[in-house]
Amino acid sequence: MAFYVMLIKVNEDDQGVTYNFGSDSEHLGKIHLDKHQGTIQEIEPINSENYQHLLVRAEVKLRQHWKAGNFPDHTCWAS
Repeated sequence: MAFYVMLIKVNEDDQGVTYNFGSDSEHLGKIHLDKHQGTIQEIEPINSENYQHLLVRAEVKLRQHWKAGNFPDHTCWAS
């Protein structure tokens, strides 16, 4: 099964960054990454059958950006 998860930055400050995420713009959840510790917290879940799969892939993509030290306005996971 192929997955596409878009991530759209909605807020960033010195402490962390918040992204909307989902497979389409009609069904979005929200996650927050702590820039200092690299921890990710779910803020709003997605109402979708594949919810856990989308969340895990969004978390992986955000951790990749955290390790690289950059937080783009738009990014995605595609497989």
